[in-house]
Amino acid sequence: MRSPILCTLLFSVLVAAPLAADCPCVPLTHLWVVKTCNDWNCATTELMLAAGDPQVMTIPVGLDNPRWLVLHRIAAGSAIEVSTDPYEVAQFDGLDSAVTHYTTLTHERLPMMLTAPDGQMLVISLKQGEPRKRAAAH
Repeated sequence: MRSPILCTLLFSVLVAAPLAADCPCVPLTHLWVVKTCNDWNCATTELMLAAGDPQVMTIPVGLDNPRWLVLHRIAAGSAIEVSTDPYEVAQFDGLDSAVTHYTTLTHERLPMMLTAPDGQMLVISLKQGEPRKRAAAH
C-alpha cells in the first residue's frame, strides 16, 4: 500500500517541478507615451481608435491652448518611440519623486502632474520651453 502512494507522490513531484520552472514569471513593465493633437477632432479620433481601451486617455493642454494630449499605456519593449512630439511624459511610483521632478521644471515647459489609472504619477511637460511672449510696446 505504501509503495503505490509513494510512487504516485514521487511522480507528481517530478511532473510538477518542470511545470513550475516553465512559468513565464517575467514581470511586465508598462510605460506611458504621449501624442499631441492640434484639436479636439484629432483627440476624439485617437479615442475612437483605442476602442474603449482604459489605458488611453486625453487631457487638454490648457484653457487658451487648443491642443490636446493623448496618453497611451504600453508594455515596455512593444514599441520604439521615435516621436518628434513636443511633449514628454515621466512616470513615478510615488508622489514625493513626482513633486521633486515637477518643481525642477521651469514655467516655460508648461508642466502638468496627474495620477494615472494604474496608480503611477505622471509629469507631462514640453521637451523645450516655449519662448516667452513679450508685452506689446505702447
